[in-house]
Amino acid sequence: MTLSSKTAAVVAAFGAVWACLGAAGLWLGLPAWAVLLSALPAAGVAGWTVSRLVRRPLERLLQAAEIAANGEWNVPIEVRGEDETGRLAKCLLTLTEELRRKSDSTDALGAETSHRRETERELREREEYYRRLFEYSNDAVFITDFDGRILEINNKACAMFGTTREELLRIPFMDLQLPEETGRSKAAYKTGTQTGSIRYETRFKAGDGDPIDVEVSASIVDMKKGILQNIVSNITERKEAERNLRESEEKFRTFMETASDLMFITDAEGRFSWMNQAMLYTLGYAREELIGVPFAEVLDRDHLESARMKRRQFIEWGENIHQLVWETKTRKKIHGEMKTTAIYDNDGKFRGIRGVFRDVTERKKVEESQRLAELGKLASDMAHEVNNQIAVISTRAAVAKMRKNAPEEVDKDLSVIVSQCEQVKDIVKRLLMFSKPSRGDFRPQNPADALQLVVQLLEDQFRKHNVALETRIEPGLPPVRMDEKQMQEVYMNLLRNAFEAMPDGGTITVTAAPDGDTVRIDFEDQGTGISEADMARIFDPFFTTKENGTGLGLSVCYGIVQAHKGDLKYKSRPGKGTTATVILPAAD
Repeated sequence: MTLSSKTAAVVAAFGAVWACLGAAGLWLGLPAWAVLLSALPAAGVAGWTVSRLVRRPLERLLQAAEIAANGEWNVPIEVRGEDETGRLAKCLLTLTEELRRKSDSTDALGAETSHRRETERELREREEYYRRLFEYSNDAVFITDFDGRILEINNKACAMFGTTREELLRIPFMDLQLPEETGRSKAAYKTGTQTGSIRYETRFKAGDGDPIDVEVSASIVDMKKGILQNIVSNITERKEAERNLRESEEKFRTFMETASDLMFITDAEGRFSWMNQAMLYTLGYAREELIGVPFAEVLDRDHLESARMKRRQFIEWGENIHQLVWETKTRKKIHGEMKTTAIYDNDGKFRGIRGVFRDVTERKKVEESQRLAELGKLASDMAHEVNNQIAVISTRAAVAKMRKNAPEEVDKDLSVIVSQCEQVKDIVKRLLMFSKPSRGDFRPQNPADALQLVVQLLEDQFRKHNVALETRIEPGLPPVRMDEKQMQEVYMNLLRNAFEAMPDGGTITVTAAPDGDTVRIDFEDQGTGISEADMARIFDPFFTTKENGTGLGLSVCYGIVQAHKGDLKYKSRPGKGTTATVILPAAD
């Protein structure tokens, strides 16, 4: 039943009631106004009923429509019946759902539009950022295709070549280089396109015609379109600095290599990493033999501890100057003055040593010669003075001893005086030989003759003290140009030294044999030996380890052998014995 039919039925029902009431009033004889007044309640009830059926549903629909109009689509709309109000509610519900969907779609579209606009804004800002990077880069930037045509350039490229953008765009990228450099760049591009990394150094022609050194770093921007980005950095100043540095290094290296001083560099652990030619020549090593070798290997063994102390001071102070003794490959000692400087890296970490060693061996020899010359002159003057006094004492004692009826004790005392005077004369004689060695009587002689004579003189004396003399003289020794008496004194001194080194007895072996163009004579004992520290000073005048020694014996022997153009060498092992070797050149 529709709303209109329901309303009509209500009105008809109330009309019938009203008619009945009217008829009853008339039948009862009531006036018309009374009849009309009695019908008013029925009319009110009918109006209220009609309002209930029509107005209230419309008000609810109107409220729902107003809520929907404010954008709230989740409105509860009641659909009751199939009358006009129910159909209207259905239509309003359908319309509300459609509007809700349209609103959601509009909101999504608006959000998408807002996001797109934000994205476009960010893209414009990023594009502007990269454009500024491109335009204001400190390096020249060239956008080219794979054929080398320039597509785009920045301001720095124009400034680098002193030309306009339009002019540069007309020049192929490869034509910017010097003709002799194109081969290198083509090879770099060929290799780089395979590895994905293109970097090379070349030279460009600047706008003023002068060449400039550049470094090109290229990368592929778009493989499909064949587009490259080439960043060109001006490295002219760096290359000039490198050339100056190389020239400076070459000058410095030439100076170090040609310097007479011994120069070297070590790492932090003290191993050689470089040395100049003077050092190799002086020490007798090849460069390969010293690279990586510890610095201590070239030091004299007696000075190792001192060198370690100097190293500790050096690391603490960073620089040091001190006296040092090195050893050559053949263990020859070299006295020198060394200056060392520390090498540090950028972080202040110790990386090694740079050292300069000045050989003062010859200077020491000159100083020693001067000192010995002065000492020799003094010894000569003293010897003459002492000889005169000793001659008087010795003569007086001899005359007194010749007198008769002298007491026996006095005679013994005079004998002691004469004997002591002879010993003093012997010491004076040695001083004279040391201060001014005689040229002697040099003539070709068999060295074995003087040697056998000395052995015969000492053999019995040594035997009394349990010291045996064993000789091994090869027959047919070549003659040696020598002074027989001087060489006898040398043999005598060497044998006495060997004898005194064996207080408990033993054997002294004397060997003489030809050795090439020389004659070699060895005196080998079984004594206490000589320490390494004393070995360095055995030929020094007045150096002695004997309680009553003068320190002139070996120095005189060494001078005599040197005068014979020979050599005197010592080899010893403490506690094992000593071997003294006389080397004399064979006569022509």
